[in-house]
Amino acid sequence: MKKEKKKSNQETGEGIEELLTRLRKEKGWGYAEVLQHLEDKTLTEKDIKKWEIGLKYPDLDMIYQLSAIYQIPSEEFVKAKNNSYEKGMLSINMITIKWICYFLNVSLKVGAVILVLLYIFLFAFSLFFFTTMASQVKRAY
Repeated sequence: MKKEKKKSNQETGEGIEELLTRLRKEKGWGYAEVLQHLEDKTLTEKDIKKWEIGLKYPDLDMIYQLSAIYQIPSEEFVKAKNNSYEKGMLSINMITIKWICYFLNVSLKVGAVILVLLYIFLFAFSLFFFTTMASQVKRAY
């Protein structure tokens, strides 16, 4: 019988956000079940959600706890965290997309589309504003 080998997050380039989401879903857990297994009672479901979106990252102590409950080496979490940094997950656009996703409870792709539409709207508004202001300046002289 052949053993099926799982790809490590380094091979797939999986970020910590994807790793945490995948592991939680593989266990069939919600945010509340993850909290029950963690020792830190100050955490909330919002904290777990922020980790999975990438607005916050777990600290080293929490990585050790997560590796224990998901039964994978803590090095996998550290590699995934590094992959997130390498992907540019902390760029200003990505942070804005993550906040949109967090507040609207949508996927990263939908958040990206919303951000692009917001940029288009802001560009159109600023173009309208400046052309209106320029025409008023000409009339004054």
